[in-house]
Amino acid sequence: MHRQVSEMLQRAYRPYPSLPELLGAFVQELCQHKMLRGGQVQLQGTVAGTSVGMLPAARDTAQRALQRVPIRYGGEVLGELHLEGEDGSLDGNALALGEQFAQRCAHLIKRYEAKAWAEQALSRPLLLVGAGEALKQMDEFIERAAASRLPVLLRGEFGTEKMELAAALHSGGASRHGPFVEVNCVHPLDEPADWFARAQGGTLYFHEVDELPASLQGQLSHRMRGLPAAHTEPGVAGAIRVIASTSADLEQRVREKQFSRALLAGLEFLTVDIPPLRERVEDIGALAARSLELHGFNPHVLGEDVLEALCAHDWPGNLLEMERVVVRLAVMTGGRCVRREDLARHAPDLAGLDVANDAAQDVSPQKSDQAMTSGCAQAEVPRTSHEGLHDGLKRALAYLKDHAAEPVTLGDLARQAHVSQSHLGFLFRSELGTTFKLLLQQLRIEHAKQLLRDGQRLRITDVALQVGFGDLSHFEKSFRRAVGVSPRSYRRTPDQ
Repeated sequence: MHRQVSEMLQRAYRPYPSLPELLGAFVQELCQHKMLRGGQVQLQGTVAGTSVGMLPAARDTAQRALQRVPIRYGGEVLGELHLEGEDGSLDGNALALGEQFAQRCAHLIKRYEAKAWAEQALSRPLLLVGAGEALKQMDEFIERAAASRLPVLLRGEFGTEKMELAAALHSGGASRHGPFVEVNCVHPLDEPADWFARAQGGTLYFHEVDELPASLQGQLSHRMRGLPAAHTEPGVAGAIRVIASTSADLEQRVREKQFSRALLAGLEFLTVDIPPLRERVEDIGALAARSLELHGFNPHVLGEDVLEALCAHDWPGNLLEMERVVVRLAVMTGGRCVRREDLARHAPDLAGLDVANDAAQDVSPQKSDQAMTSGCAQAEVPRTSHEGLHDGLKRALAYLKDHAAEPVTLGDLARQAHVSQSHLGFLFRSELGTTFKLLLQQLRIEHAKQLLRDGQRLRITDVALQVGFGDLSHFEKSFRRAVGVSPRSYRRTPDQ
């Protein structure tokens, strides 16, 4: 049932300019389900009386028996989802479907409330965009954490939506009408006493707290210990919610004596790891459209082949990097539809994969030798005893070497390495000069080359499955990109 709802939302989701448009598209998608014949969302509160969605027009609505499912967020009722079953009533499965759908509607309503608050209070249109599983988990975290006044630590790579989450936590909490004070920890202005004075009755947000000077870390820790208890009612003197974000592994910084252990203990009550863009491929199209819309461009100017290139890219700079790329493409192509050939000129990093793939079509066996040698060198995994590597990275590499053919994710690897997911991604880039996704693919390709050389004459499909590729087409494209020839050509080339 959960998967059904997720798939429906994925099909219908677009970053619509208004909440009623988005909910209307969702309800129409929901009503395509065989168990339903009609539905409607009735909102209340700040958008009182707004109805979105659809109902069969051929019958009198007053005569129909509609199932009313409340749309709740925490302890707050935001509206109702009205549903009609195919035979006039709803069975248990249809009702369960409606209840899960109502929960997702509540999260979307709160996202747009946070956007409206940010536009008014911060003059910034901050909006969480997407309908994937990773963002659903973010929405659930915000729903639970916003109801508390405990400190929150947002962990994520550079360019992830830390500010959007901080705004959502503030606007969704009981102190939403209080001040929101942001401290840029790279270049903090004023003193801690000034920060806390301005944030009375609201939220104090420390952006990139790992950059805060050591002297201020101690002062901040001391002042946080002096705050009223978490159960203190908002609005009273001293009622301050502290939120902090970081792109670094603070536990590692503590071990390196670069961050205050007391401050980390004070911040680490409620924590969340924001997934990087490469782990949210299903949301990339919507995020790209939103970036274009914010800069005044038609959100539909990206062709399908360009969207495929966006989804295949690793995005080390995450959303901030992607926004720069798609807006540059829109500007340099004059607002027309962006095509694949535009990438080579205006976004060569994206074009590189496709260009290499095309060029490989004409590579001779002699030229492919160098490509294969290069591929082998790239796929080598540093030994776990390699001096100078971070301990967590050593553990990750040791595990990855023995489990590369399994459906392992960066999160799985981080748990095995006993480090945060965001920090492990940083270690791959900083110490190995690659990414988890790329290294995993290189290991699988190297294993495939061994299977193709050993004379067993396995089918190419079986080779792909044995090394961890579930899709034959993806395996063949990846192999050609890394080695320079197709798996079949590689097998036929003598002296492998």
